[in-house]
Amino acid sequence: MDNVIRPDFQRAAKARNGDARKPRAQTPMQYIKTYGEVGTHAVSLVRTRSGLRGDIYQVVIDTPAGQVGPVGVEPATDDGMFDADRVGMAVIRTLELLARRSGDFDVA
Repeated sequence: MDNVIRPDFQRAAKARNGDARKPRAQTPMQYIKTYGEVGTHAVSLVRTRSGLRGDIYQVVIDTPAGQVGPVGVEPATDDGMFDADRVGMAVIRTLELLARRSGDFDVA
């Protein structure tokens, strides 16, 4: 399951904030739904166009500073929507559990 939920998503986002590289070209995306919010994090489902493969669903984590990035990618099909929903709910539940922990939130 390491291809769905990256355990270091917070550390990677913090590292990118100090990165002076040129930003990537943004592809058009359409927000489909939000699974929920925990603290300043919101987990959402977006649909984007992927060059060769057509449209895809991405489960993303939004923060006030912008998107952390996709934590799940599925094809834009009925089965892909089903799987993306499962990933989105799992990520929300994980963030809820982490928010209850004392100390640093960046322990995933």
